[in-house]
Amino acid sequence: MILGLQRLVVLETPKTGSLALRAMLAPYTLPMSDDAARHTGHYGFVQHHAAALTEAFGGRLETVAVVRGPLQRMQSWYRYRLRPKIRGLPASTRGYSFEEFMLAYLDGSKPQMANVGRQDRFVGWTGESAGVDHVFDYKQLGLLEAFFSDRTGAALSLPVRNMSPLSDGVDYTLSDAVLARYHAQNAEEFALYRAVAAQGHLQRPGLRS
Repeated sequence: MILGLQRLVVLETPKTGSLALRAMLAPYTLPMSDDAARHTGHYGFVQHHAAALTEAFGGRLETVAVVRGPLQRMQSWYRYRLRPKIRGLPASTRGYSFEEFMLAYLDGSKPQMANVGRQDRFVGWTGESAGVDHVFDYKQLGLLEAFFSDRTGAALSLPVRNMSPLSDGVDYTLSDAVLARYHAQNAEEFALYRAVAAQGHLQRPGLRS
């Protein structure tokens, strides 16, 4: 999403409320945003879009993204892929336990039902800082609303959009071994989220709040 007057680009991290964010920012996004590929991460943006936008706007645009707790995000993916609309399709998690879903993800074979990207890669996390200029915590979205309210000069709030179905009886039980393996294989993603959650709004040095 490109906000020309505000000189911002929103990179939509999957499963972090991006449809609600689109709805909130619709009055401020440029029409070209509708044609841009959704869920483009930091490196893809730098490689394919940053130079053209810098030239078009006469200077660099700041980037924004949202991240959430890694395990909660995996639970959301699992729950979302339980929905009846995709029953029987390769992307459906019906018939798989959450542990089986996680094992399929961890094995790296990327079956459709467990094909999930990592947030540290999405935001260009180096282990110390993110490539994205402003990274917000999904659990502290009031800070995101305040940020965009300040930049647009309007009181903005996020609507509810595209929430994963809250299916009764969804079991997210994981064995200690699988949980430990997940933490080990996704250590950088957990490190990113700890850094963002500690502040709510992690930004690159020298940028205005």
